[in-house]
Amino acid sequence: MTAAPRSLTFGRVLSTWWPLAASWLLMGIEMPFIAAILGRLPDAEVQLAAYGGVVFPVSLLIESPVIMLLAASTRLSDSPENFKFLQRFSRYLGVGFSTIHGLFAFTPLFDWVIVPLLDPPEELLESSRLGLQLMLPFTIAVAERRFHQGLLIRFGRQRQVGYGTVIRLVATAIPLGIALMLQSKHGAAFAAGAVSCGVVAEAIYARIGALAVERGPLRRAPETVRLDLAKTLRFYIPLALTSTISLVSFPIASAGMSRMPEALASLALWPAVSGLSFFTRSSGVAFNEVAVRHAGDPDGPRTLRRFSIVMGLGFSAVVALIAWSPLGALWYVDLEGSPPDTLPLAIAATWAMLPMPILTFLASYWQGLLVDVHRTRPISEGVGIGLLAIIVSLVGFVVFPVLGGAVAAIIALSIGSAAQAGWLWWSWRRVSRTIGLDPPPTPPDS
Repeated sequence: MTAAPRSLTFGRVLSTWWPLAASWLLMGIEMPFIAAILGRLPDAEVQLAAYGGVVFPVSLLIESPVIMLLAASTRLSDSPENFKFLQRFSRYLGVGFSTIHGLFAFTPLFDWVIVPLLDPPEELLESSRLGLQLMLPFTIAVAERRFHQGLLIRFGRQRQVGYGTVIRLVATAIPLGIALMLQSKHGAAFAAGAVSCGVVAEAIYARIGALAVERGPLRRAPETVRLDLAKTLRFYIPLALTSTISLVSFPIASAGMSRMPEALASLALWPAVSGLSFFTRSSGVAFNEVAVRHAGDPDGPRTLRRFSIVMGLGFSAVVALIAWSPLGALWYVDLEGSPPDTLPLAIAATWAMLPMPILTFLASYWQGLLVDVHRTRPISEGVGIGLLAIIVSLVGFVVFPVLGGAVAAIIALSIGSAAQAGWLWWSWRRVSRTIGLDPPPTPPDS
């Protein structure tokens, strides 16, 4: 007689989540760490603005279609045949979007497209161009690591994801340490090269870890519904649109800040401000794969919802503590090297990001439930609605320039997060009424 499956507990969710959250928190250190190094190099304001306002947002946008390979691999790498198919699919994506990155970095498309869209100050252009060129390996390396990390998560080896992040940080720190010793005037270029080294090292480690799963538990996995291109595209395109539309917000925020009061100061602060935002939201982003993995467990949705609320409120409280206490000055001035006269602008931006951690946890919760039942379209719709809210908010702040650019940009991103989370909540209520409160997973071609 087969024992009934155990109900999902808070402790089991915690054991799945904390290695992934640790990995994301370590990644969250990366941008503040880079900002801290660049803030201690010559021409700091320009190099920070070039990297944080142009190089990194554009690189993120180009690689955004491959980000959701993590969720796709976690959900669909359930047999050797499907793993191999998804591996080929992920590599086509990586090569294709790396080619697009190269065209923007090495051809006149940089001047024809990126410069008019972002409208960066003239002094940022050459540093931005060189930095974008050195970020060329970024997209294909991200595709490789996220695909193989999805396999590790599916088979319960999420701790290796955290170990890979440590390797990435070490590989990133080496070029930055060289820049600091040399006191290089090309801080944005060193930052871009360092990030490329880091993601390549992490991708290699993830592939090595995935080989053990591929030759062991994956080989013994039962046969499932086979994927083909049509099924995969129906599942993946809404997810890819989700990450793409979401990351469009970063270059849009940069473009908005360029047209607002305190433009150069805001762009220079942006790596530190957005780095803090990412750091406090990253554990919520990590919760997406946890929700995907456990959504189908007995009592899964209720336990996952409780976990997301508790942890989301906890990380929002961390933001409030940093904004209210001397930790704000410690973060921005002492650690990040921001000029003391920009501290009021940075603290105001920190207060504006207060709702973002809880909204990120809740959005990941509803996304995970929708991915589990292969209803991915509402996810991309939610991100589209969130992006529209961001654009409308930024336009309003450009037309009525009453706030510094960094503050206005964070407020706009918070409004967008709220709109996205609201749509996902409404969509899950509608889907759950259609399929029942605890539906069995449906095959990819349904």
